[in-house]
Amino acid sequence: MLRLADISDPDNLNEYLSTMDLAYFLSSLMYSYMVVANDRGQLEGDLATQVPTLRNGGISADGKTYVYHLRRGVRWQDGVPLTSGDVKFSWQAVVNPDNNTLHREGYTEISSIDTPDRYTAVVHLKRRYPPFVSKFFTPLQEGGKPILPEHLLGRSKSINQVPFNAAPVGSGPFRFVKWDRSREIVFERNPLYYRGVPKLQRVEFYVIPNDQTILNEVRLHHIDLVASPAVTQYEQYRGLSDVTTHLYPWNSQVLLIINNSKPGLNDVRVRRAITWAINYDALIAKLTHGTAQPAYDFIPPTALGYTKGPPYSYDPARANAMLDAAGYRRGADGVRARAGVRLEFTLDSISGSASLRMTAVQLQQYFAAAGIRMNIKEYAYNDIFTPEGPIYSNKYDFAIYGVTLTWDPDMSFYIGCDFFYPRGENVYRYCNKQVDGYERAGLATDDPAKRAEAYHSAERLLWSTVPYVPIYERRRISIHSPDLRNLKINPSSTPWYNIWQWDI
Repeated sequence: MLRLADISDPDNLNEYLSTMDLAYFLSSLMYSYMVVANDRGQLEGDLATQVPTLRNGGISADGKTYVYHLRRGVRWQDGVPLTSGDVKFSWQAVVNPDNNTLHREGYTEISSIDTPDRYTAVVHLKRRYPPFVSKFFTPLQEGGKPILPEHLLGRSKSINQVPFNAAPVGSGPFRFVKWDRSREIVFERNPLYYRGVPKLQRVEFYVIPNDQTILNEVRLHHIDLVASPAVTQYEQYRGLSDVTTHLYPWNSQVLLIINNSKPGLNDVRVRRAITWAINYDALIAKLTHGTAQPAYDFIPPTALGYTKGPPYSYDPARANAMLDAAGYRRGADGVRARAGVRLEFTLDSISGSASLRMTAVQLQQYFAAAGIRMNIKEYAYNDIFTPEGPIYSNKYDFAIYGVTLTWDPDMSFYIGCDFFYPRGENVYRYCNKQVDGYERAGLATDDPAKRAEAYHSAERLLWSTVPYVPIYERRRISIHSPDLRNLKINPSSTPWYNIWQWDI
């Protein structure tokens, strides 16, 4: 038996309706996907026999048709065969306006899905869309989705409130047994799992709403694996002689996001000065206890076109010289101003996160040394990201939070001139026509080499024009019993891709 712990329950057990990291983790137990990533950051088929490419004929020459061949013999945990009809139904569930499905990127590019037989799904797109393979029922980034059973959900007008969300039936290695809310969730191995019977008989997830209590339970050998260890306790875990600690690559960054439309921040010289005002090495060493590492690009190392150039560096003299040259003069209170524009801003952060709070305080000090005043304001997690919250309502100056990066290098939805929220996720209000051109070139072909060339150009220009600042790249902390064997972790938002092979 494997015993897991985290500080809270998931909001539900249907990944379509959640963006909680914990929901992604637990989905690894219950569900299957079309394509997953392995621990080397390579894509491989899960329900699909192979990843569609131009070379294997899975992608048509015009980039508008994708063919997925399903593995034979896959069954839902109630014994019903999984077929291409479930794939088509799952797509319809994602785009159904009656469902509160989060993240529909990629799925709305589909015009239709044909199911010529039980083991083939032919997906027709409205236009060429090269990121499609990384979006379509994969767990690679936030908003990942598994295949759902049509025979259990197909008659529901909406999946928002169905009993399935608290007692799901999947096709993954473990079947749901019970959920005692705020206490535990129990899973047992699925003898019908298509890859073979999992080695673990049972998985028990415990809700322990205090990080220190979780650490104590690990010390007492009552817990075998911590789902999301607190970075502030990393050194304490490392000090336990009978606990295994490890750092894995993770496509995740902590960002200082910038509202490029605000006076002062719409000046690229100010944004560049900000990059030099931050002591990244000190933040990594002191606040992440060395678990993070410098960020070299806006896209992850697994993405086509990843460009590992010089990272942003700490150079306060250069920051001050840049602001002086730009005409921003210090006033009697030390705050710079130019032509009536005063460099005084608010930094919005998430309450309850000790790490983010300490980072915000350090940034406040760094900015003050450059003549920029930063006032800190905290919001509850559920408030800061709502449509009425400061970020999406365009009422913020700066904000700080962590994100899981998208697998594909296409960032047009996030930084494109035509994708200001609510048309897209460009909450930075960044617009650079030349960057848009490179992004369009990356979407104009399915050839990996040509796409990489376009994104190399886009990333270099983005880095120099600073739409926002990646403060550091996070690594995933693994805390587990040394008796846990065959554990592998991938860099995506759903890292437990081989949990059927784990043993203890």
